[in-house]
Amino acid sequence: MIRTLAADLGEDPDSLDQRGKLNVGADVVDNAGRYYEIKAHGGARPGHVTLTAAEYNRAREQGENYILVVAEHLNEDSGGEPVLTLISDPLAKLDLEPVSDVRLKGLRGADLEALVWEWPTT
Repeated sequence: MIRTLAADLGEDPDSLDQRGKLNVGADVVDNAGRYYEIKAHGGARPGHVTLTAAEYNRAREQGENYILVVAEHLNEDSGGEPVLTLISDPLAKLDLEPVSDVRLKGLRGADLEALVWEWPTT
């Protein structure tokens, strides 16, 4: 998949491959600084994909420079020809559905804007 994408981009696949690198949040980073997350499927395009926390954070940070690549019909017996669908800024173009917990950080911050009510002493 990365070799196909690299060929389309006219770049060296070995230099683009970011898989296995911690917290990159994408499978490929091209020389122009665009991030590509590849979701590969043997059959037809699924109705949804899941992003890891690192992928979500990178997509949110990069906006239009983050491209979701959905590959479909990669198995020979899938009943269709292979297709790549590239979606730039997928967080803006697709519906988001939280599927797990979200951690809220900064509760101890001195500049936290909040109403504080303390129990009266008796």
